[in-house]
Amino acid sequence: FFFSHGVLIIVASVALGWQMTTSWWLIFTPAWLGDFLSLLLVVLSWFGSCPYIHLCLQERQARLGDANPSILTEILPDIFFGVLSLIYIILALIAEILLCRHLQHVWHSGEPMETPTACAVFLILVSLLTCCRGICIYTSGEIFSLLGVGALASSILGMCLPSSLGDSAWALFVPWLLVVLGLQVTLSYRLKKLRKVLCREEVLLRVAEQVLISMAFLSLVVIVVELSPYSLGGGAGTAGIALGTGICCLALLRARMLIAEHRFGHLPDRMLRQELRASEATSIRSSVISGVGAEVTLHTSSITSPTSHMV
Repeated sequence: FFFSHGVLIIVASVALGWQMTTSWWLIFTPAWLGDFLSLLLVVLSWFGSCPYIHLCLQERQARLGDANPSILTEILPDIFFGVLSLIYIILALIAEILLCRHLQHVWHSGEPMETPTACAVFLILVSLLTCCRGICIYTSGEIFSLLGVGALASSILGMCLPSSLGDSAWALFVPWLLVVLGLQVTLSYRLKKLRKVLCREEVLLRVAEQVLISMAFLSLVVIVVELSPYSLGGGAGTAGIALGTGICCLALLRARMLIAEHRFGHLPDRMLRQELRASEATSIRSSVISGVGAEVTLHTSSITSPTSHMV
């Protein structure tokens, strides 16, 4: 999903930067492909666990063996969240179709539609759902919350700004500057927190992720400057290409991180084992210190006893 939208940013930047007359319906092709592929994967994920669920129902058990997941506490919640993901992708697809329709009208007629209310409503709805996902689910919660807030702020600004954006278009990208900065701070803190349980490959992947986020921040700064009245001229298209390339690379890095986490174990489990080892080491150290103290006390008392008999 994110990779396809990174490709969309690259294609749109090329079309706008080189003043091409390509249809916006063609420019949005990467987004359409990414959305439909995501829909297909979500639907297929529902049926991937059907044979296992059938076996559990035949055995009248919620779990077959200790290594397999439970259909009540793991598989059914995943299916439920899969249904929510399907609804989310459908709403995002509708918002993109309405946005593409609006841009196509502006591109060919030269005059914006009265107000892209329907498009803004769907974008705001998708933004709110993204924020809810970040708040309700701990895994990558900060990332989704920041992305949702950025999309929500840009959607509201798009409704408040004049119909002919002109020199005001730069304001739409200001919230994303703050979002990317927040992502940089959040991921840096998370890397510092998880460094003890990460392998070398995971640390390198997360450092590369921060480098790409810094590149995205610089690209957004260039875009804001080039779209403002203080434009130096000609750099917005190149910055957009760099931004889209960074998003594509971030999506690939995230996929590689998931593969590494699946191979080395889930991070919450590793953090829990690390805390248990630390608590065990602390208790052993305390018991050793207590034992040494008891031996010293016993040795002291054995020395003082003959002295008292001599007296």
